[in-house]
Amino acid sequence: MANGKKLGRLVKLVHLSFENGRNRFFRQYDITSSQMELLDYLAQKEQKSASQKEIVEYLQLSYATVSGLIKRLETKGYLCRTSVSKDKRANLITLTEQADQLFERCRQHMGARDKYLLRNFTQEEKEQFLYLLEKILENSGMDLPDNVGQRFVPPQKVRFHEDREGE
Repeated sequence: MANGKKLGRLVKLVHLSFENGRNRFFRQYDITSSQMELLDYLAQKEQKSASQKEIVEYLQLSYATVSGLIKRLETKGYLCRTSVSKDKRANLITLTEQADQLFERCRQHMGARDKYLLRNFTQEEKEQFLYLLEKILENSGMDLPDNVGQRFVPPQKVRFHEDREGE
C-alpha cells in the first residue's frame, strides 16, 4: 500500500470514528448505535416488526446479545414484544410510536453525518469513493445485492462466495 499505510487499519479507524460519532449523538436519547441499528431495521420493515430470529440474522449477533438489546429498548418504551400464537417461544418485536418519533429525529442526523464526512469531496470523488468501497466488499468475497448502498439490506442477500481466492 502507498506510504506504508495498511488498508485494514484505515478501514478500522474510519469505522471506529463513524461508530463513536453515532454513539456520541445517540447518547442524548439514551441509546447506542447497536440499538439504533435494530430500530432502523424494524423501521424499514413494512409492518415495523420482525421475529427475534430475523433480527439475530440481520444484525449478525448472538441470540443472547439481541435479546439484551430488545430488553433494554423495551424497557425504554421503543419496542413491544409479543408471543407468536403458534410457538410460545417465538417473539414478534414491533416498534412503538415512541420509537417512530425517535427514529424521525435521528434520521436527519444520520443523513447529515454522511454529508459531513464527505464534505470536502467533489461529486465525482463521492461517486468514486462509493464505487471503490463496493469493489472492496466484492473483493472480500461477499455476494452483494444491488441495493447495498441503501440502509436496509436483508441478511439473506449478503453471502460470502464459496471459493475465496487469495486467502
